[in-house]
This record gives sequence, structure tokens and C-alpha cells, in this order.
Amino acid sequence: MENMNIIATEETLTEALESIDYSTGYVEGSDQDQAEGGRPCFTIDNDEVADWAIRKIAEERSDYERLKELAETQIAKIQEKIEAEKTRAERRTAFLTSCLAQYFGTVEHKKTKTQETYKLLSGTLVLKKGGVTQKYDKDELLDYLAAEGMDDYIKTTQEPKWGEFKKLLTFQDGNAILTDTGEMVECIRVEEKPDTFDIKL
Repeated sequence: MENMNIIATEETLTEALESIDYSTGYVEGSDQDQAEGGRPCFTIDNDEVADWAIRKIAEERSDYERLKELAETQIAKIQEKIEAEKTRAERRTAFLTSCLAQYFGTVEHKKTKTQETYKLLSGTLVLKKGGVTQKYDKDELLDYLAAEGMDDYIKTTQEPKWGEFKKLLTFQDGNAILTDTGEMVECIRVEEKPDTFDIKL
């Protein structure tokens, strides 16, 4: 099969793009070229094709955004239907639940320290006893404990001043090194990010 780098028309470039195996860069049906160790059937080797590729990227992104917007509109409509059904179901179940709660108060039922129950064939009516919960404002409680000299009840949290300590370091060959002494700080792991290639439109 003829190498795509000699094809210059946008129509044939687009046709070739549609038949590329993106894991190899070869056009489908070009096994012979692969076996012979030839160049990928689709290459960019001049400004004209490179400029076409940039326009094609812009077109692909534009198509994606259009379809994404269309999908999001449909998703929003479906979500509205879901919310409407949820509201309807909640109203009906809330009404029936209140009726069952009233009925529960008219029958003899089993009682424990934490709840009361009444069994039926399709389910069990349960009244859970509320109990007591405690809420407090953290800052106000800290101020109170400090003012009362109750330091034993105040937890002190320590954390490194990373922004300041980082200024003392040099990063090279995947290691963190104290610039002044050359000492390696082994508890710091350095991850190198690879270069990335992008197209700005």
C-alpha cells in the first residue's frame, strides 16, 4: 500500500485517517508493509499535512464538544424526569408512612430500651428512640478549655512547614538534597513528570 505521506489532498488524508489502526499507525490492510519493516503508512512530513492535522484536531474537538453538549442536554432532561418521579414517590411514601405511624400507636407492640417494633407479613414497623447527641463549636470549646487551664484536653497537631522547608532543597536524579550540606533527605520521594506534547488552537 502506498505510504500516506505522499498523499496531499484533504479528502484522501481524511479517508486514510478513518482506516488507521491507532495502536500501530498503519492503515488497515498494510500487514505487508509492517512485515517488511517499512515506515507507518500515515506520516506527516510537510507543513501542508501538518497544518491539515491541526485543523483536523480542531474539528475533532469541536465535534466532541457539540456531542457532549447534546448529551448533557438530554441527560438534564432525563435527570428532571428522575427528580419528578423521586418527588412523587417521596410524597406518596411519606403519606403512607405517616398513616402507618398513626396505626402503630393503636396496636400492642414489642418494646426494648432502644426501639419499639410491630411485625407484619410484608415488613416490620419500627420506632427508634431518639436518645441524646452532643454538638459543639470546635473553636469556642478550644477557647473555653484554654481559658480554664484544661490543656490536657487540647490536642496539639504538628505538621511540617513544607513551603518553607522546600526552599532549602535541590531536586536532582529523583532525590531531594539539602542545598547547603548536600545531605539526601530520604523521606521525600521525588516523582519526575514526563514531557507532554500538545496542540494549542
